[in-house]
Amino acid sequence: MSMKAYEDIDLYAKRFKTEKGYEYQTIYEHTMTLLQNMEKLFKEYREEIEEGFQKLQIDLEMFKYLLKLAIIYHDLGKANSNFQRKIRDKTKSNEVPQVKCLSVEVPHNFISIAFVALEDEIDKGNISPEDFENLLFAIAFSHDRGFDFNYQYFEKYICEDVSKYLTNKTLLPLFKELPSFPTKDEIEKSSNYVYRTIDWLKEVMLKSYTDLYNKNTIMRILLKGFLHRLDHSSSAGISTEEGKITDFSHKVESYLKEKGNFVGFKEFQLKALDFSNQNVILFAPTGSGKTEFGLNWAGRSKLIYTLPIRVSINAMYERLAKIFGSNKVGILHSDSMIYLLEKYSQSAEDVQELESLFDNVNLARNLSFPIIVTTGDQIFTSALKWPGFEKIYSLFLYSKIIIDEPQSYSPESLAIIIKTLEEIVNLNGRFCLMSATVNPLVLKYLGDISEYLQAYSDEELKKCWSHVVSVKPLSILDCVDEIVNCGKQQNVLVICNTVRRSQEVYKAIKESIGNSDDVPVELLHSRFLEGQRRQKEHFILSNQRKNSIVISTQLVEASLDIDYDVLFTELASADSLLQRMGRVYRKRPYEGQKPNVIILTKEPSGIGRVYQKEIVTRTEEFLKRFDGRKITEYDKKELNEYAYDVEVLSNTNFMKSFKKAYELLKLGFKADRKIEAQKIFRDVVTVEGIPRKVFEVNEETIRECLKRIGSKSLSPIEKLQLISDVRKYTVTVPVYFFAKGGASEYSKKLGIFILNCDYDDELGLLPPKESEKDDIW
Repeated sequence: MSMKAYEDIDLYAKRFKTEKGYEYQTIYEHTMTLLQNMEKLFKEYREEIEEGFQKLQIDLEMFKYLLKLAIIYHDLGKANSNFQRKIRDKTKSNEVPQVKCLSVEVPHNFISIAFVALEDEIDKGNISPEDFENLLFAIAFSHDRGFDFNYQYFEKYICEDVSKYLTNKTLLPLFKELPSFPTKDEIEKSSNYVYRTIDWLKEVMLKSYTDLYNKNTIMRILLKGFLHRLDHSSSAGISTEEGKITDFSHKVESYLKEKGNFVGFKEFQLKALDFSNQNVILFAPTGSGKTEFGLNWAGRSKLIYTLPIRVSINAMYERLAKIFGSNKVGILHSDSMIYLLEKYSQSAEDVQELESLFDNVNLARNLSFPIIVTTGDQIFTSALKWPGFEKIYSLFLYSKIIIDEPQSYSPESLAIIIKTLEEIVNLNGRFCLMSATVNPLVLKYLGDISEYLQAYSDEELKKCWSHVVSVKPLSILDCVDEIVNCGKQQNVLVICNTVRRSQEVYKAIKESIGNSDDVPVELLHSRFLEGQRRQKEHFILSNQRKNSIVISTQLVEASLDIDYDVLFTELASADSLLQRMGRVYRKRPYEGQKPNVIILTKEPSGIGRVYQKEIVTRTEEFLKRFDGRKITEYDKKELNEYAYDVEVLSNTNFMKSFKKAYELLKLGFKADRKIEAQKIFRDVVTVEGIPRKVFEVNEETIRECLKRIGSKSLSPIEKLQLISDVRKYTVTVPVYFFAKGGASEYSKKLGIFILNCDYDDELGLLPPKESEKDDIW
């Protein structure tokens, strides 16, 4: 084919499917979109970014120059025939020149390095050798691709195909933006050097990511991270940064005034403004208003707000969306798209309005909103350095992060969080860790780089109480009659340590009540069908009854704004018990003398599997002294410190697990993929499954949905609605179900399995026979 064919062909970077067919974006158009997004990003958070680079002692103008070069270079490698043929539909593929013996495509990010010709810039001192290497690294590894081809093939690829595109009409406008670009002869002669450079970058520079005290490492991370964010958001057709919020405090205050009964921020909430430029560990009793403290602390920065449990994230998202507007707040967790679809599907007036949800989710996924509410695994797994982790780390240059209720994490997850926060500080990030139960481990590892604050002084905490405790040497099943009697006049919350025990308690209570409708009883745990579970969560969050009994698990512990009259709970670890207490008389003074928190210590479920035995034992030792007495907020603080005494627990499984994970991270442990890092963080790998009984009853509907999901004619929103329809029949279960004979594969495409377990509409999923005596259920 003639050289004119190489010169005249439109070189595409992106392909988009529309109702009218495919639309294409040229390399030039895509690159200009990135440059526009870059300009907006630096304009939106100019002050914060300037301050960040100043503290890191990195030249901001040099960084912007290198980033601009990385943007221009990063997709030039798509100027190759294999990629251009692949991106076109079949009717357009014949436009592309055919090259013999080059059937295997070389990833374009590696080819892009061949276009880099900056020797004059280095000779003039405009770019240092270190910055040149950082630039090459960002370009070469802008995608996670295998470098598994030999030099001979790479040279042939460059010489017989890529070099012929140097005079292409799509590339020439981009070359004008560069200080220099190679000739055809130069790009062919340098192919060996380019190959060896990529190999060297892969072997040497990928190994140096553990030293975040090194300015050069930080520069490399930020450059690659900014490029990732700009590329991903521009490819999705969205901005890298939406308009920021200029005054958190004013908007929070206006919202609280509209709700009524607001007389002004509390003293500790106002103090947040004084500490807005520092890292903070806040101890605040449940219900005291730590969220308002966190928002005041955020000031006008970009904010990432993390919570451990999906239901609490949904509730926090709705709360913050009311304060700042849904166009300023994003939600990010594994089911956020389906959550938004179900939330807005009833109020949306047309399909186009629902389609806009994809923009919302894309903005959240690309971390473009000024506030992102998310699960910890979306952020803290970046400490495991999975490919592309720089996208998260680059945010910390100008963002703040809130860690709400960290006590819900496992010791391994806590180690990952602490290591991430240590590294955030090196990137100019700031964190605010807030809890009613601050683990002494957190203070030991983060105390030197943060300010410890209490919402109230110890003297004030000694005067503050909402609970009278009863510690009974009984099983929670021994108290069914007492629970029922309380439920006739009050709203009673019953919390068990395992799903199995909650099911047993529910059955016993229903048997005690019989056919009476005087006491409504609700059971909530993680092993209900998704559709049922969401209904139950809504009931519990909006319960306005004068009397009821709600039986649940740890699901209701973290950051749920619920307020019950009496709590019956199995003995658990101190932090968990204190969070459970926070769901009773949350925002009301308690003036009674009768215990409103009953802790049952006989044969609590899940000890040794769900909760560390040593910590539970220390918790019980401390609590016994409060039997029949009120427990103040100061007492609760002491309980948590006693139960988690770092020195006493030094040889326990909890501390061993924590230290092992922390030391591995210090040694530079990396996860091969983000999903692997998330599994490590969550500690328990789960799968979605449909109970066999449910599948058999709804088989026709499920099969029809799965069949339609595979149709290429469906719009994204139609496909998502079908996925949501199928998900209503699913339950989340641990992966160990396979070993126990409890699951078999059904739809590999959707990752849905058939569960060989019974399902009861009232009790939820029942354990497989092999797990009937397993206390982790």
